[in-house]
Amino acid sequence: MWKMRSGSGVLCISAAQLVVGLCLLGVYEGYKAYYFDKFIAEEKKDLSDTASVATRVAGYESPLDFRSPMGFSYYLSIANNMFAIFGLAGVVNAQRELIIAFFAYNAAQMVISFHAFVDLCTDAGIKYDGEPAKLTSFERAAATFIFFSFLLSLLATVFALKAMDEVKSKQREEFNRMAVLSDTLAYEPDNA
Repeated sequence: MWKMRSGSGVLCISAAQLVVGLCLLGVYEGYKAYYFDKFIAEEKKDLSDTASVATRVAGYESPLDFRSPMGFSYYLSIANNMFAIFGLAGVVNAQRELIIAFFAYNAAQMVISFHAFVDLCTDAGIKYDGEPAKLTSFERAAATFIFFSFLLSLLATVFALKAMDEVKSKQREEFNRMAVLSDTLAYEPDNA
């Protein structure tokens, strides 16, 4: 494996993004288990208003709904983990295309994660009738990890740009070395 100054930064940030993505997944799965096991069961005990339960299950509170902040955090964790692995593999194998994908995702994620963070902070402050008791704590936990994801995206963008420059220069050095080697082999005298 060849040495790269900013490659170690990309490796660390990719690993941290992978951990943040797994934490987001854990928060999402915790909310989903709470929502379907406890909250829905408690709501169904109160048979007087089953229509409102069905509406909330099908709508905003459902962790399976992409529109809900908790549902969105699941999809964000998938994308986060996928591109974190791209960053890890790109640096380890000196694959410029994977580093470019990692950079492009992090450039987009800066905007997406910031907006998701602001939305979750707003949602955590809104209390409505029939809201699950633990929804706010799950939203705060997801907002925390999405904010960490935002910060890591800022750092990843800086390191990915430096890593792409280093991969380009390394590829140029390798090409020049191979060109010199082929010229040397082509002009060796035949002693036979």
